[in-house]
Amino acid sequence: MGKSSIESLTGCYLINQLFLKGISIVLFLTAITVKGQSLQHPIIYTTQQERDFVLEKIKKYDWAESVVSQLHEHVDGALEVHQTHPLIILNRIPAFAVHDHENKEREVGPIAAAHNEVLSLAANAGALYFITQDEKYAQFAADILAVYTDVLSIKTPETTTICGYAFFDPRTTYAPFAVAYDFIYNYLKQKNVKVFDKNKGHLVAFDNTKAQKAIANMVGNVLQEYGKPDVHGKRVSNHPILTAPGALFGILCIEDDMERERLFKTFWEKGTAHQNSFKNTILPMFSGQGIWPESLSYSFMPIITMVLNIVDRVKPEMNVTADYKHVLEGNFLFDYLRHPNRTFVRYGDSKRYNDFTGDLYRYTLNLASRKGYKTLQNKAELALKNSYEANGGHRPNLSTGSIFDNFNLLELFWGQSVPKKMKDSVNLDKATVIVDHAGIALQRNYVDENNETYGLCGIIGGAHYVHSHLTGISMELYGAGYIMAPNAGLPASVPERKIPLHEHYFRLYAGNNTVIVNGSSHGQDEGSWKGKANVWQNKTVNIAAEPKHLEERISKEFNFATQFLDDTVNNAKQERTLSIIRTSATTGYYFDMFRSKSNDENKFHDYVYHNIGDRTQIFTLDNQELTLKKTNRYQNNIGDVVKSPGWRYYEGTQSTKATKKGIKVRFDIEFDNTFMHLFIPEGVSREYTKALAPPTREAKNGYIDKKTQVLAVRQQGEAWDRPYIGIFEPSTQKEASIQKVEPLWDGDKIVGAIIISKVKDSLVSDIIISQDNNNAIYKNEALDLYFKGRFGVVRKTAKAHGTNIVLYIGEGEVLKLGSKELKSNALKRGVIQFDTE
Repeated sequence: MGKSSIESLTGCYLINQLFLKGISIVLFLTAITVKGQSLQHPIIYTTQQERDFVLEKIKKYDWAESVVSQLHEHVDGALEVHQTHPLIILNRIPAFAVHDHENKEREVGPIAAAHNEVLSLAANAGALYFITQDEKYAQFAADILAVYTDVLSIKTPETTTICGYAFFDPRTTYAPFAVAYDFIYNYLKQKNVKVFDKNKGHLVAFDNTKAQKAIANMVGNVLQEYGKPDVHGKRVSNHPILTAPGALFGILCIEDDMERERLFKTFWEKGTAHQNSFKNTILPMFSGQGIWPESLSYSFMPIITMVLNIVDRVKPEMNVTADYKHVLEGNFLFDYLRHPNRTFVRYGDSKRYNDFTGDLYRYTLNLASRKGYKTLQNKAELALKNSYEANGGHRPNLSTGSIFDNFNLLELFWGQSVPKKMKDSVNLDKATVIVDHAGIALQRNYVDENNETYGLCGIIGGAHYVHSHLTGISMELYGAGYIMAPNAGLPASVPERKIPLHEHYFRLYAGNNTVIVNGSSHGQDEGSWKGKANVWQNKTVNIAAEPKHLEERISKEFNFATQFLDDTVNNAKQERTLSIIRTSATTGYYFDMFRSKSNDENKFHDYVYHNIGDRTQIFTLDNQELTLKKTNRYQNNIGDVVKSPGWRYYEGTQSTKATKKGIKVRFDIEFDNTFMHLFIPEGVSREYTKALAPPTREAKNGYIDKKTQVLAVRQQGEAWDRPYIGIFEPSTQKEASIQKVEPLWDGDKIVGAIIISKVKDSLVSDIIISQDNNNAIYKNEALDLYFKGRFGVVRKTAKAHGTNIVLYIGEGEVLKLGSKELKSNALKRGVIQFDTE
């Protein structure tokens, strides 16, 4: 209906209704405008009403001004070229793909990057138009968008694509197109706006109808309503989260109110098989801890908080944040999953240096301050303050080099200045952190000075989740500035994820620090997140810890966590306890006890440990180097599709004869004379094999290119009553502070160890008791010791003038040493210390 027809119809209506109530006129006028555009632009990142606030921010804060300077650096040179030779910039746009299955993931990257480069120019030019109101920026963005609208407007949702890969376009091209359009919308709606036609070589009138059709096609291509419906409640991958901005941003650019609302309801509530419902499928997947249930670097998901914030800004009446505060709270868990050098711990397909916490905190702060969530606001401010201090200040960088999920402009529009002085502080030295979905328990012990060198941090655990590895109960240890004992992690590129080295080694038991049962530990294909990967395993669960998750510790010297695995795939039970024992501000060690038994026949067990370095030396506790002979012991597999357990990648394997003697192993990192000292108590007959394994991913100081040192310890029979015990001391010293280790026997069972250390002028003796249930009783008449519980420590520190004694109960009821007795509190823990002459 044209303008004249509407005016005529309206006039007739008014004449015929002169004597009716005015409400009829209002209802009619509403009816005839319902298909109009009621949403004001810009709307995605910011609004016109917020412009003065943004300008004030730029004027007041250096970090905000730096964002604008970077925008000018990115746009102005290209704009100057474009004003005189428009084809130079427009010819950078690559050819468009024909359909969204044209290219494969491993080959589409350069094409998507080239399109993203030009569309980012348009988005950034649009932002400069919003800031400066200078129409040259809007014109530049419009000329770029016109090339895309000419191509995409004549397609259908099924045939719409830019780079030829359905998973890339919503993440790399559709979103910046929508952002650019949103910023320059008011310019485009002016009369007589013209854009440069690349094909004709001159200016033509801007056709907003074509632009709307192109946007509708892009949105339709992401939603894929022509495909299968969404099944609410079904667990999905992270793909619909990553593609969500490509849908939502475009939806907010649709002019027709009714169609925009319909598309939004599809995005938010109904969903499709390709773009699952944000409300009914995606958000319910977040754990009670509020994090996305995948490997760590996949769990950040700042897009979730971004989408919640955008939807709440556009549709405040929905109050979408009310039911998802646990997701916002979950944003702050990640800082507790850092090693002392601020790299992240690694479990599953994960990378240490992928860090999206800054985005999480900024998005949360903007949302919380706008909504009046004071606790969340305070947490976000504190987290940002810590982040900025650790990274040398608030230094926004628009040139991230990534074409994916690049919403750096929000640092300007949503960013806020953090108070320089704050009453509260964040204690990141939380001794225990539990990641439920991944079956992970973290243990740490930090020091006040030179924590990167002397701080300790380790994790144990394993489970099945999307991007999980098959590890049983794996372990990772930090020490002396290195992740000494690394979990496998993720290769640098997508194609490398499909090579045998990843699928047949890093992703399996042998590529991790774990225990392999009967040489056949493997995973299950049914239920695996990836077909023919055989990575399904039962979930490891935390059964004990002191302190509990994120609670305050009762001792600066001791803490522990125990993980249990009921392995139905391999018909075995395993239990691993990791404790950090601090002996001074510069010394300490890890106590690792691994219990394992098959529910069927216990043939043998292999304790597998990886350490970065240049050399492995194996000695008895009295310093006799053990003789090694070449062996092909680990050059076999069980014959499944992934060749479990994966140890055929070990090279140069050399084994000792079986020995019951206590053993010490030193792993040398020659780059800076750093060492990992490993002590194993006597008493159980074992064979020790050293080997080389593929290089450690993300290792520093050149060890990313050097073979990884491997120690495999074979024990015949069960390893439950005769568990593996490893005492690990990372150090900058060639000689360990640990002097002696002994097993702690309870009849024919080993329940712990005695570790004696020399620290400066003191001799520190730790009796560590680690039993397999919380009601177990241990008596030792020779030591005059009694303990009822799971985990306890008796420390004796002999000094020149007497002995200091500490009794610690991590979980239990009572610990007695001679006449001294410690009874635990209601939480089954406690600590006391006293001096004796």
